[in-house]
Amino acid sequence: MRVGILLGSFNPIHMGHLHMAASALNAELVDEVVFVPSVQNPWKKKYSADFRNRCFMINLAIDDMENCSLSSIDYRNTEPYYSSNTLKMLKEEYPDDELLLIVGVDTALQIGNWNDGDWILQNFGIITVARNGYYETGVVDIPKTLDVSSTEIRELVKEKKQIYPLVPKVIAQYIKRYNLYKK
Repeated sequence: MRVGILLGSFNPIHMGHLHMAASALNAELVDEVVFVPSVQNPWKKKYSADFRNRCFMINLAIDDMENCSLSSIDYRNTEPYYSSNTLKMLKEEYPDDELLLIVGVDTALQIGNWNDGDWILQNFGIITVARNGYYETGVVDIPKTLDVSSTEIRELVKEKKQIYPLVPKVIAQYIKRYNLYKK
């Protein structure tokens, strides 16, 4: 089976993430997409929504999407929370499957610079998505994703502005209900 891995902070998950997953599935590049939130990106400050809330939001967002699931495997990771450590654990979880990272082209161009980047490139296929002004071809390409970012959504929440339809309605309701991203 071909399993697409969508790594990220998902702080919060938004329509761009869902579009990436749906595009990979619809193009039949993968049979399944696994959303893998990071506990903490070693290069970013502490997330404004904790890991548990981000996992709940992912589950809510993908509830109606076929062949999509959440893996909270990064919770077993240790500091520093490098993606390579998470990916090594995923290789153990899916020993017989072909694993492909679904990433924006801007990220794909940086993987070689990540911790154990060469190992990642040797062990994972790459599905690239054109985004943020990057349109170079990668191993496999899918259409440009929606131009939205989690940072933009957090800013809109702080400014008490509308975030739906940038996020699914259920996510907008969850953020409001639990007072996330206000500070």
